[in-house]
Amino acid sequence: MSAACESWNEAITEPIDQSEPTAVAGSNHTGRLRRIASRVVMVVVWFNVLLLLLWSVGAVYYLRYLPGPLNVLLAIAYCAGVVLLWRRCANKRKWLTMAAASVVVVYVLTVFQRPSHDRDWDDDHSRLPAVQISGDEVTVQDFRYCRYSSELEYDTQHSKLTFELSRLSKVWFGVQRFTPLEGLAHTFLSFQIDRPDGPEYFCLSVEIRREKGEAFSPIKGFYRQYELIYVLADERDVIGVRTVHRPNDRVFLYPVNATAAEVQSLFRDVADRVEAIRARPEFYNSFLNNCTNNIADHTSRLTPKPINPLDPRLVIPGYSDRLAFSKGLIGDPNGDFDTIQETFRIDELARRAGLTEAFSNAIRGELPE
Repeated sequence: MSAACESWNEAITEPIDQSEPTAVAGSNHTGRLRRIASRVVMVVVWFNVLLLLLWSVGAVYYLRYLPGPLNVLLAIAYCAGVVLLWRRCANKRKWLTMAAASVVVVYVLTVFQRPSHDRDWDDDHSRLPAVQISGDEVTVQDFRYCRYSSELEYDTQHSKLTFELSRLSKVWFGVQRFTPLEGLAHTFLSFQIDRPDGPEYFCLSVEIRREKGEAFSPIKGFYRQYELIYVLADERDVIGVRTVHRPNDRVFLYPVNATAAEVQSLFRDVADRVEAIRARPEFYNSFLNNCTNNIADHTSRLTPKPINPLDPRLVIPGYSDRLAFSKGLIGDPNGDFDTIQETFRIDELARRAGLTEAFSNAIRGELPE
């Protein structure tokens, strides 16, 4: 009896080991986190594959080397095949794999579409500019000046522009909002040449190179439908038509915070790009190779803060001036962006000035330095 009591006393006084329940609780917590992470990953994968499937339907529809009616039939067949496979495939992960594989096949088909300089171009895009820099001497061949009588009626003229690189002193960043939607816009640069008899200005505008009868569509811009062109032109051409002949467009012209040496370096970079495109045509892309992507690439050397090429304010060009302000490219860092934006709005000034010889000076006459 005494031995039994001693055994009982030892049992009830022995410390309780709680390590096992704690380990089980920790294991359950880790397991829940893994399941949540796994579901999040699957949601992301599904979303991206569905987005790419949507892109693939458009890519099939816009294949350039097939006749239009066949494109329509193939796009419908592709959609029907994806839906039918979904309904008949019990294992949805298997369907996901097959759908992803179909996207890869469609992408390979689009790669066979090659950019070209040899198409039936619209008159204003019929010539690619050429820039030669020899020492301090700059020569721009096929410098453009379209003389507009209305938005859609114009006479295209080309000439030669020559100047000394050391006379480039300033550059402006232009934003044209052509719809009430804030995000849709076209962007461009404008350079100042300090001539002995007064300043002269010219623009760089990165655009789609339109074929005759062709119009811009942001959707088609995703599908290798347009070649890219760098237009070097008179301000009455690039800015004039976007203001005087488009009464509802809002146009802003911001002086860029750059020294003369930085402006000259910027133009050298632009000249290299112009010549690269002459040597090898490129497709325009609404997200990755548009007007604002290219300008941001040129001007990124002027900003103390790096510019993320996938920043949504580049992908949606209407917000590019906000991005430029946040990077110190335009405006006073101590200022307010909305005030700066209103200060450098020029479309009403341009309409009052008209397309006269004094156009460039007139649109800057009321702007602060």
